[in-house]
Amino acid sequence: MIDVLVVDDEKHVRNLLVRMISTAYECNPVEAENVETALKLCDRYKFDLITTDIKFENDENLDGIEFIKRLRLRGIFTPVLIISAFATPENIAEVCKYAPVDYLAKPFTQDELRRKIKDLLDYKKESFERYLREAEGLIHSNFPGDLDKAEQIVRTMFSLMPSSPIPHYLMAEILEKRGNSELAERHRNAAKALDINMKGYRKGDELESD
Repeated sequence: MIDVLVVDDEKHVRNLLVRMISTAYECNPVEAENVETALKLCDRYKFDLITTDIKFENDENLDGIEFIKRLRLRGIFTPVLIISAFATPENIAEVCKYAPVDYLAKPFTQDELRRKIKDLLDYKKESFERYLREAEGLIHSNFPGDLDKAEQIVRTMFSLMPSSPIPHYLMAEILEKRGNSELAERHRNAAKALDINMKGYRKGDELESD
């Protein structure tokens, strides 16, 4: 099951997307009718995927592009699927700087929507795996500043897969190296709570889907 946020100012479009996504993934998407509400939800909850329109009739200053920019500035790197009839090549080029992002033109079919969502979720997993290897290398490096770089990568991993125990295990390693055993133990406990198979984590382990 995945956690999805559907952002669109048209109720009938939200209803359609919720029905199609819930049918494909057996989930209960959360709805937002504008960017301001969506940002508040993203600050409060962790989503695996966000869909958004570009154009919002009631707020010209907060469109889908600005929404994605503000998400990234908040350190939220959840994959975003833009679903719109108003996208232009310039729009798409602009938002592609804030990956992971993809675009689906209205109207669309159930299969087209499912493929786009699958591609974004696969991209998220691949990105997480890449960040994992980078963080591992930095944590076990002796170069000055590498722990700070590792921490930034791990924070991005938290945003990509909030239900994974691995970022907590990595953060615990970072904190132990800094001598903060108390906070490291809190992250280990959080990791164990999320690690339903109680596998733990060792450098070089293969990543399983969350």
